[in-house]
Amino acid sequence: MIKVIAFDLVGVLVTEKDILMTAEEERLERMFGDNINDSDYLMEARKFISKDAIIMRTTEELIDKLYAVKDPYLFHEIKQKYPNVKIIIATNHVSFIRNFIGEAFGVEDLDDVLISAEIHKIKPDGDFYNHILNKFHLLPNELLFLDDNVKNIEGAKKININTIQVNKETNLFEEISNFLDKYH
Repeated sequence: MIKVIAFDLVGVLVTEKDILMTAEEERLERMFGDNINDSDYLMEARKFISKDAIIMRTTEELIDKLYAVKDPYLFHEIKQKYPNVKIIIATNHVSFIRNFIGEAFGVEDLDDVLISAEIHKIKPDGDFYNHILNKFHLLPNELLFLDDNVKNIEGAKKININTIQVNKETNLFEEISNFLDKYH
C-alpha cells in the first residue's frame, strides 16, 4: 500500500514560463538543478554577483517569475480521495525555492518538502531516495515517486520504489488515481 507520494517540482508540478531574463538571471537559472548545498550555489554565483543579499533576492524573484503551477488543486484532490496518503515535494534545487513552494502550494495538503540543498543529497543518487524512506519509515513499495527525468526514475526503480514518469501530457491526478486504485 502506498503511504507517501513524492513529487519532483520542475517539469512535474510546475512549468517554466518563457520569460526574458537578464544575463545574471540566466546564469543563476542554469545553476538551480543539482545543488547539494546553498553554499556551493552562492560561491558560484559570487563569480558574477558580488553580494549574497543580491544573489538571494535575485534568485527568489527569478523563481517567482519563472515557475507556473500546473494544477493548484492537485494535492487537495489527492487528499480528498486518499486522505491517509502523505504528499511531499522532493526536488533537486536551492533552498531559496522553499518560499515559492509555500506560497504556490500552501501547507494544508502538503506534508513535507525535501530540497537537495537542505538534505545534502541529490537525485538520482540512492541516498536521496533512502532519505525519504528513512524519514517516513517506509518500505520502498510504500512510496510512489513522480519525476520527468528518466535518470531520476531509474534511480528510484533501482531500489524498488514505485514510479510514474511524467511528461507534458500527463494528467497527474488520473495517473496517481489509476496507480493507487490498483494497489489500495
